[in-house]
Amino acid sequence: MIIAESRRYIKNNSRDICHRTAAGRADAGTELKMIFFAKIIAMKNFKACLLTILFCPCAFGASARDFGWKGDPYYSYASFSQILRTEKTITQSESETSLYISLLKESFRPSAILLELFASPLPYAASHAKKHNSALYENFDFSGSANLLNALTAGEEDPWGVSLFVGKIVPFRPGKAAGYTGVAYSGGLLTMGKKHFKNNVIYDDTWAQLEWKIKGVRVTRFSKQIWSFRTGVKLHDNPAIRDSFYFSLFRDRIDYAQRRFRFWRNSNFDVFAAFRKEDLKPVKLQLLMGRNFPHSARKRGASYSISAGILWEGRSKYSGVMKEVNESPSVQFILRPTVKF
Repeated sequence: MIIAESRRYIKNNSRDICHRTAAGRADAGTELKMIFFAKIIAMKNFKACLLTILFCPCAFGASARDFGWKGDPYYSYASFSQILRTEKTITQSESETSLYISLLKESFRPSAILLELFASPLPYAASHAKKHNSALYENFDFSGSANLLNALTAGEEDPWGVSLFVGKIVPFRPGKAAGYTGVAYSGGLLTMGKKHFKNNVIYDDTWAQLEWKIKGVRVTRFSKQIWSFRTGVKLHDNPAIRDSFYFSLFRDRIDYAQRRFRFWRNSNFDVFAAFRKEDLKPVKLQLLMGRNFPHSARKRGASYSISAGILWEGRSKYSGVMKEVNESPSVQFILRPTVKF
């Protein structure tokens, strides 16, 4: 989940935020989780739960509210934010490391609420084509059993969902131009949704995810930087999908004045690792690294990016009808071309 970036703080942003034990065994955590999902499933059609989450940020007065949205092939969202207490701006001179440490410390004193509805258009379209138009899907086959659509959507799991963020939303200090030059987020995030992607097939699943994260975007005259560091737990109601702990590291920087490639400048990386909740065995490891191709500082239009990497998935994450026939771990190549504005 990527928290939205409020237009109130920044202009022209490129992007803004239950395993069951074996038969005959039960523990307190499993019972609590089953009660949690039972209450959700017992609702008429999940809409009541969404309305409950939607009501939370709307119950705090009418001031300091904002709406935002973004269309993206992998992650499109609409968001609503409510500022409960105005925060001091962050200076641009603050170093990157000290900024992350400061955000982590301040996240335990929440002053804002943000609600976000999101969906994954490209993975959903690929899954729809695989199910309803196999001939079209097979046109993207290459190199034997490999498929281009599968490579473009590898690692995606959530068709849609709703998120509630409680924490800090802090703007960077304004520059000479009107508006702020960035915004940072830190705090807790609860995300809930239905359905699950696996190899471009959609399975039934009611899931919940609780995480702690710091995220933000910082824009200067010559650069734009986005970061997201998070860790949490994801629970599934579908018994064929194991619960997991995870952590994720994402950083993306475009430097318009430095056109040549340097790892910490015109580059991006995305690291994700998930471990089975019951015994901490790795179930998913993903590494993406990319190169950004910016325009000049004078012509800050669309920039282009190409990322490539690998996705390793162990066979212990899924069971039952979702279990792979091949018991050995799978390794898949990932390709992510992107246009950034």
